[in-house]
Amino acid sequence: MRNLTVFAYGLGDFVRDLAKKGTESDVTIYSRKDAEDITTFMVPSRFPEKISSLTDCIYPSDYAIVNGDSINRDLGEVIMTLDLSGIRKGTFVVNDPESEDRIKQIISKTGLRDYGFHRGSAMEFLDTLLGIKPVERFASTTVIIDHFFKVKSVGTVALGFVLGGTVRRHQKLHCSFIKDEIQVRSIQVQDVDMEEAPTGSRVGLALKNIDSDEMERGMFLTEEPQNIVSEFKAEFLPHPSLKMKWSSGEVFIADQMRYQRGFFESGELKLDRGIPIFRNQIMAVSPNSTPRIQGLFKIS
Repeated sequence: MRNLTVFAYGLGDFVRDLAKKGTESDVTIYSRKDAEDITTFMVPSRFPEKISSLTDCIYPSDYAIVNGDSINRDLGEVIMTLDLSGIRKGTFVVNDPESEDRIKQIISKTGLRDYGFHRGSAMEFLDTLLGIKPVERFASTTVIIDHFFKVKSVGTVALGFVLGGTVRRHQKLHCSFIKDEIQVRSIQVQDVDMEEAPTGSRVGLALKNIDSDEMERGMFLTEEPQNIVSEFKAEFLPHPSLKMKWSSGEVFIADQMRYQRGFFESGELKLDRGIPIFRNQIMAVSPNSTPRIQGLFKIS
């Protein structure tokens, strides 16, 4: 079984030709099944109005497909976000040769410089897509939650992505901001009951010992307790395309499917609420600037 998550920007008909629409909010999720292969598409349906619609779609993705024919400010934000998020594999869908040349120039000094280009239909791209493997980010079971609700006779159900390891039925896990261990009562993938789900899977988990009212997007389920931190030493690193300095002031972070406020001063970042720390950097956003994506805070 191969499970892949794909970020898709500006490709409405292209994605609809490949997959069936599922969960819809500021993040719209499509899925496709080919034998044992499942591909999930993340579409930022509230972007550019809502920057977190973009960052929330990119975070769990392994691969990106981007419309390269409309070269504008919004595409610039998409390219910067993919670059800062470390999504190093992807394809620009273009029909205009001049657009392809311009895109190559724009991405030449970014982490997207090795992206491919596709001219043609969605179905002609399918073989390429089916050959891509998911990225395992964690050695042990790690699930990020994006939607959740209560189901009569089932209880709390969370939808999310397995970012590492394998999630198993009856497994006990730690959930961000929740004191007690929770238990996975059952697992579904594509509405089919499963005993376990590997890295890359889009899962529906029935959970015990947690209520849907306690949940929020960006929570993690992990084998070990999480290190929740609200204050840490950090260095601001602007995106290479920006000529700016940022020494202090209000800031927002948009990472790990979370969007929240903080304040940066004298090399210290203080967040209104703690977050689980899994890596030494986090994306910085200034909602009233152009572009809104600014760079990274490197945590020391």
